[in-house]
Amino acid sequence: MPRYSGSKKISRMVRRKPPILLPKPELLANAGAFGSNCNRGLLHWWSPNAAKKSELNSPTQIVLHAFRFAAFKHRQQTLSDGVTPYFAHVVRVNWILRDLFHIKDTPTIVAAILHDVVEDTDTDIEEIEDLFGKTIAQYVDLLTKNQALPKRQRDREYDEKLVNAPETVQIAKLADLYDNLSRRIGTSRLPSTIKNARRLAAMFKPLLTSKRGLTALNHVEQLILEIEQAGLPSKPKDRTPAAQLKRRRT
Repeated sequence: MPRYSGSKKISRMVRRKPPILLPKPELLANAGAFGSNCNRGLLHWWSPNAAKKSELNSPTQIVLHAFRFAAFKHRQQTLSDGVTPYFAHVVRVNWILRDLFHIKDTPTIVAAILHDVVEDTDTDIEEIEDLFGKTIAQYVDLLTKNQALPKRQRDREYDEKLVNAPETVQIAKLADLYDNLSRRIGTSRLPSTIKNARRLAAMFKPLLTSKRGLTALNHVEQLILEIEQAGLPSKPKDRTPAAQLKRRRT
Protein backbone atom coordinates (compact mmCIF):
# COMPACT_ATOMS: atom_id res chain seq x y z
CA MET A 1 0.00 0.00 0.00
CA PRO A 2 1.29 3.55 -0.78
CA ARG A 3 2.04 5.76 2.20
CA TYR A 4 0.55 9.23 2.49
CA SER A 5 1.78 12.26 4.44
CA GLY A 6 0.39 15.73 5.11
CA SER A 7 -3.09 16.95 6.05
CA LYS A 8 -6.38 15.54 4.94
CA LYS A 9 -6.76 18.32 2.35
CA ILE A 10 -3.33 18.02 0.69
CA SER A 11 -1.50 14.73 0.69
CA ARG A 12 1.75 13.64 -0.94
CA MET A 13 2.19 10.03 -1.98
CA VAL A 14 5.62 8.57 -1.25
CA ARG A 15 6.44 5.66 -3.54
CA ARG A 16 9.07 3.05 -2.81
CA LYS A 17 11.20 1.79 -5.65
CA PRO A 18 10.92 -1.99 -6.00
CA PRO A 19 14.11 -3.89 -5.16
CA ILE A 20 16.15 -5.29 -8.04
CA LEU A 21 16.36 -9.07 -7.81
CA LEU A 22 19.66 -10.44 -9.07
CA PRO A 23 19.87 -13.92 -10.56
CA LYS A 24 21.53 -16.92 -8.99
CA PRO A 25 24.92 -17.88 -10.45
CA GLU A 26 23.56 -21.11 -11.90
CA LEU A 27 20.95 -19.14 -13.82
CA LEU A 28 23.54 -16.76 -15.22
CA ALA A 29 25.46 -19.77 -16.52
CA ASN A 30 22.67 -20.09 -19.10
CA ALA A 31 22.51 -16.37 -19.80
CA GLY A 32 22.95 -16.73 -23.53
CA ALA A 33 20.61 -19.67 -23.97
CA PHE A 34 17.98 -17.66 -25.80
CA GLY A 35 20.00 -14.69 -27.05
CA SER A 36 19.19 -13.13 -30.42
CA ASN A 37 20.12 -10.13 -32.52
CA CYS A 38 17.59 -7.92 -30.80
CA ASN A 39 18.54 -8.75 -27.21
CA ARG A 40 21.32 -10.40 -25.23
CA GLY A 41 19.75 -13.41 -23.53
CA LEU A 42 19.03 -13.89 -19.84
CA LEU A 43 21.92 -11.68 -18.72
CA HIS A 44 20.23 -8.75 -20.47
CA TRP A 45 16.86 -9.74 -19.00
CA TRP A 46 18.22 -9.52 -15.46
CA SER A 47 20.38 -6.44 -16.01
CA PRO A 48 19.51 -3.48 -13.71
CA ASN A 49 20.36 -1.13 -16.57
CA ALA A 50 17.99 -2.73 -19.06
CA ALA A 51 15.21 -0.38 -20.12
CA LYS A 52 12.68 -3.18 -20.01
CA LYS A 53 13.06 -6.84 -19.10
CA SER A 54 12.35 -9.14 -22.01
CA GLU A 55 9.56 -11.63 -21.52
CA LEU A 56 10.85 -13.64 -24.48
CA ASN A 57 14.14 -14.29 -22.68
CA SER A 58 12.76 -14.78 -19.17
CA PRO A 59 13.33 -17.92 -17.05
CA THR A 60 9.64 -18.72 -17.57
CA GLN A 61 10.19 -18.90 -21.32
CA ILE A 62 13.07 -21.34 -20.82
CA VAL A 63 10.81 -23.61 -18.77
CA LEU A 64 7.99 -23.37 -21.32
CA HIS A 65 10.39 -24.13 -24.15
CA ALA A 66 11.69 -27.18 -22.23
CA PHE A 67 8.14 -28.50 -21.74
CA ARG A 68 7.43 -28.14 -25.46
CA PHE A 69 10.73 -29.78 -26.38
CA ALA A 70 10.13 -32.73 -24.01
CA ALA A 71 6.53 -33.16 -25.19
CA PHE A 72 7.72 -33.38 -28.79
CA LYS A 73 10.53 -35.81 -27.99
CA HIS A 74 8.26 -38.11 -25.94
CA ARG A 75 5.30 -37.77 -28.33
CA GLN A 76 5.28 -41.42 -29.44
CA GLN A 77 5.82 -42.92 -25.98
CA THR A 78 3.27 -44.07 -23.46
CA LEU A 79 3.39 -45.36 -19.91
CA SER A 80 2.97 -49.06 -19.18
CA ASP A 81 -0.81 -48.91 -19.61
CA GLY A 82 -0.23 -48.27 -23.31
CA VAL A 83 -2.60 -45.29 -23.23
CA THR A 84 -1.26 -42.52 -20.98
CA PRO A 85 1.27 -40.27 -22.76
CA TYR A 86 4.73 -40.60 -21.25
CA PHE A 87 4.85 -36.81 -21.01
CA ALA A 88 2.45 -37.10 -18.04
CA HIS A 89 5.38 -38.45 -16.01
CA VAL A 90 7.43 -35.38 -16.91
CA VAL A 91 4.70 -33.03 -15.70
CA ARG A 92 4.15 -35.00 -12.49
CA VAL A 93 7.86 -35.05 -11.61
CA ASN A 94 8.05 -31.27 -11.97
CA TRP A 95 4.90 -30.74 -9.91
CA ILE A 96 6.48 -32.82 -7.13
CA LEU A 97 9.80 -30.99 -7.45
CA ARG A 98 8.25 -27.53 -7.19
CA ASP A 99 5.17 -28.01 -5.05
CA LEU A 100 6.28 -30.73 -2.64
CA PHE A 101 10.07 -30.37 -2.56
CA HIS A 102 10.12 -26.56 -3.04
CA ILE A 103 12.84 -26.43 -5.70
CA LYS A 104 12.51 -23.24 -7.74
CA ASP A 105 15.78 -22.63 -9.58
CA THR A 106 15.46 -22.72 -13.35
CA PRO A 107 18.36 -25.06 -14.29
CA THR A 108 17.11 -27.84 -12.00
CA ILE A 109 13.50 -27.44 -13.11
CA VAL A 110 14.49 -27.58 -16.78
CA ALA A 111 16.81 -30.56 -16.21
CA ALA A 112 13.95 -32.42 -14.53
CA ILE A 113 11.72 -31.71 -17.52
CA LEU A 114 14.40 -33.12 -19.82
CA HIS A 115 15.59 -35.92 -17.53
CA ASP A 116 14.51 -38.75 -19.86
CA VAL A 117 14.94 -37.25 -23.33
CA VAL A 118 18.54 -38.37 -23.79
CA GLU A 119 18.01 -41.80 -22.27
CA ASP A 120 14.76 -42.60 -24.08
CA THR A 121 14.78 -40.64 -27.35
CA ASP A 122 17.18 -39.79 -30.16
CA THR A 123 18.38 -36.63 -28.36
CA ASP A 124 22.00 -36.22 -27.26
CA ILE A 125 23.64 -34.02 -24.65
CA GLU A 126 25.13 -31.76 -27.32
CA GLU A 127 21.65 -30.83 -28.53
CA ILE A 128 20.58 -30.03 -24.97
CA GLU A 129 23.64 -27.79 -24.52
CA ASP A 130 22.99 -25.98 -27.81
CA LEU A 131 19.40 -25.23 -26.82
CA PHE A 132 19.56 -24.74 -23.06
CA GLY A 133 23.16 -24.03 -22.10
CA LYS A 134 26.02 -25.87 -20.45
CA THR A 135 24.71 -26.01 -16.87
CA ILE A 136 21.36 -27.54 -17.82
CA ALA A 137 23.09 -30.01 -20.13
CA GLN A 138 25.37 -31.09 -17.27
CA TYR A 139 22.38 -31.58 -14.97
CA VAL A 140 20.56 -33.66 -17.60
CA ASP A 141 23.66 -35.79 -18.09
CA LEU A 142 23.81 -36.46 -14.34
CA LEU A 143 20.20 -37.73 -14.49
CA THR A 144 20.85 -39.95 -17.53
CA LYS A 145 21.97 -43.58 -17.64
CA ASN A 146 24.38 -44.62 -20.37
CA GLN A 147 22.40 -47.20 -22.31
CA ALA A 148 25.51 -48.27 -24.25
CA LEU A 149 27.02 -49.87 -21.13
CA PRO A 150 26.20 -53.33 -19.69
CA LYS A 151 23.52 -53.09 -17.01
CA ARG A 152 25.73 -53.53 -13.94
CA GLN A 153 28.31 -51.07 -15.20
CA ARG A 154 25.56 -48.68 -16.29
CA ASP A 155 23.92 -48.72 -12.86
CA ARG A 156 27.26 -48.33 -11.07
CA GLU A 157 28.22 -45.34 -13.21
CA TYR A 158 24.78 -43.78 -12.70
CA ASP A 159 25.06 -44.11 -8.92
CA GLU A 160 28.49 -42.47 -8.99
CA LYS A 161 27.13 -39.54 -10.99
CA LEU A 162 24.25 -39.04 -8.57
CA VAL A 163 26.49 -39.22 -5.51
CA ASN A 164 28.66 -36.42 -6.90
CA ALA A 165 25.78 -34.35 -8.31
CA PRO A 166 24.65 -30.99 -6.86
CA GLU A 167 22.03 -31.32 -4.15
CA THR A 168 19.21 -29.95 -6.31
CA VAL A 169 19.91 -32.63 -8.93
CA GLN A 170 19.75 -35.29 -6.23
CA ILE A 171 16.42 -33.85 -5.13
CA ALA A 172 15.21 -33.95 -8.74
CA LYS A 173 16.00 -37.68 -8.75
CA LEU A 174 13.97 -38.07 -5.55
CA ALA A 175 11.05 -36.38 -7.33
CA ASP A 176 11.39 -38.96 -10.10
CA LEU A 177 11.38 -41.77 -7.52
CA TYR A 178 8.35 -40.29 -5.75
CA ASP A 179 6.33 -40.32 -8.96
CA ASN A 180 7.50 -43.80 -9.91
CA LEU A 181 6.32 -45.10 -6.55
CA SER A 182 2.98 -43.30 -6.84
CA ARG A 183 2.08 -44.38 -10.37
CA ARG A 184 3.19 -48.00 -9.99
CA ILE A 185 0.90 -48.81 -7.07
CA GLY A 186 -1.15 -51.81 -8.13
CA THR A 187 1.27 -52.78 -10.92
CA SER A 188 3.80 -55.58 -11.25
CA ARG A 189 6.68 -53.11 -11.04
CA LEU A 190 5.86 -51.84 -7.55
CA PRO A 191 8.15 -54.25 -5.61
CA SER A 192 11.22 -53.49 -7.74
CA THR A 193 10.40 -49.76 -7.64
CA ILE A 194 10.24 -49.82 -3.83
CA LYS A 195 13.55 -51.70 -3.70
CA ASN A 196 15.26 -49.19 -5.98
CA ALA A 197 13.75 -46.18 -4.18
CA ARG A 198 14.85 -47.51 -0.80
CA ARG A 199 18.39 -48.11 -2.11
CA LEU A 200 18.75 -44.61 -3.57
CA ALA A 201 17.21 -42.99 -0.50
CA ALA A 202 19.81 -44.74 1.66
CA MET A 203 22.54 -43.57 -0.73
CA PHE A 204 21.36 -39.96 -0.53
CA LYS A 205 20.78 -39.91 3.23
CA PRO A 206 24.31 -38.91 4.33
CA LEU A 207 24.56 -36.42 1.45
CA LEU A 208 21.35 -34.41 1.90
CA THR A 209 21.88 -32.17 4.92
CA SER A 210 19.93 -29.02 4.02
CA LYS A 211 16.34 -28.47 5.07
CA ARG A 212 14.96 -28.93 1.56
CA GLY A 213 17.09 -32.01 0.99
CA LEU A 214 15.89 -33.64 4.19
CA THR A 215 12.30 -32.67 3.38
CA ALA A 216 12.45 -34.38 -0.01
CA LEU A 217 14.08 -37.48 1.46
CA ASN A 218 11.49 -37.69 4.24
CA HIS A 219 8.63 -37.52 1.73
CA VAL A 220 10.05 -40.44 -0.27
CA GLU A 221 10.75 -42.54 2.82
CA GLN A 222 7.29 -41.83 4.23
CA LEU A 223 5.62 -42.81 0.96
CA ILE A 224 7.54 -46.11 0.89
CA LEU A 225 6.53 -46.80 4.50
CA GLU A 226 2.85 -46.06 3.91
CA ILE A 227 2.71 -48.19 0.75
CA GLU A 228 4.22 -51.15 2.62
CA GLN A 229 2.07 -50.68 5.73
CA ALA A 230 -1.09 -50.45 3.63
CA GLY A 231 -0.19 -53.70 1.90
CA LEU A 232 -1.10 -52.24 -1.46
CA PRO A 233 -1.26 -55.07 -3.99
CA SER A 234 0.88 -55.49 -7.08
CA LYS A 235 -0.43 -57.65 -9.88
CA PRO A 236 1.76 -60.33 -11.45
CA LYS A 237 3.69 -59.26 -14.50
CA ASP A 238 2.18 -60.33 -17.81
CA ARG A 239 5.02 -62.02 -19.70
CA THR A 240 3.08 -63.05 -22.80
CA PRO A 241 4.51 -61.96 -26.17
CA ALA A 242 1.48 -59.76 -26.79
CA ALA A 243 2.01 -57.93 -23.51
CA GLN A 244 5.71 -57.49 -24.19
CA LEU A 245 4.90 -55.98 -27.58
CA LYS A 246 2.33 -53.60 -26.11
CA ARG A 247 4.56 -52.42 -23.30
CA ARG A 248 6.26 -49.15 -24.22
CA ARG A 249 8.11 -47.53 -21.34
CA THR A 250 7.50 -47.29 -17.61
